Amino acid sequence: MRKLWQNLLFKDFWQASYLGLFIILFVCIFCNYGCITQVLNQNICHQWLQDFSLNLLAEVIGIFLVLILVNRSLAINQEQEKQKFRRIAFRSFKIILQKQFYLFFHLLKASSHSKPHKKYLTIYDLFDENYFDLVGNLDLLTTAPVRDINGQPRDWLDYLLTEFANLKVALYKVLDRYSFCLDSEVVDVVEQLADAGLITFISVLGEAKRDNQIEFRGDLLSECRDYLIEYSQLFIQLVDIYNQSALPQDRVEINSQKWQDLWSYNLPV
Repeated sequence: MRKLWQNLLFKDFWQASYLGLFIILFVCIFCNYGCITQVLNQNICHQWLQDFSLNLLAEVIGIFLVLILVNRSLAINQEQEKQKFRRIAFRSFKIILQKQFYLFFHLLKASSHSKPHKKYLTIYDLFDENYFDLVGNLDLLTTAPVRDINGQPRDWLDYLLTEFANLKVALYKVLDRYSFCLDSEVVDVVEQLADAGLITFISVLGEAKRDNQIEFRGDLLSECRDYLIEYSQLFIQLVDIYNQSALPQDRVEINSQKWQDLWSYNLPV
């Protein structure tokens, strides 16, 4: 309600200011015309024009200065409000990105027979050729280290279906609420991630599973290697965008100690 009144007051102020300028201009033109056509007394015209010109100049300058200051103040307030909502939106992105990273990591962990010798220092170290080779051979019909709400085991395909469905809902919820304060680049990357080919591919596999068409074959991630690479690139792109705006303590980052811890634990139930 407060913002509504502020907007109405600003709107009325601008309208009144422009109306005032128009009236002053009209009176000035009318008086000048009267003086030129000698309808008005010339002595009065001479004195009036001298005084009025000075007063008019001062009034017009004053009004325009007020308009400029009000416009500047309004623009600053709007930008501050936009940045506040942008920070709220980016907090949601942090949760989404962290969950996606852990999903990527545990796909690798489930595909590996042992801990790789490679030293992982940052998020970017995860996505190399070895990663896509290993994950491509993961049998999606094997049991994932997670359980459903009833405590029953779930295979990797069902787990991915759930995670990607939750991802789409979360991303579009952020866009619905905060797209007005996000840059076009951010909106574009988020939409591409939510509609990525990998998500569509997994959805198709889920439908095939329900129709008992892939009962004896689950190593189908190898068939969508390009989709997996594209998805990881979009993920990294959104991480970069987020980290550029986030405070150091809020960035999505993984250090060497965290990597060690990740290799030591399973997915949470």
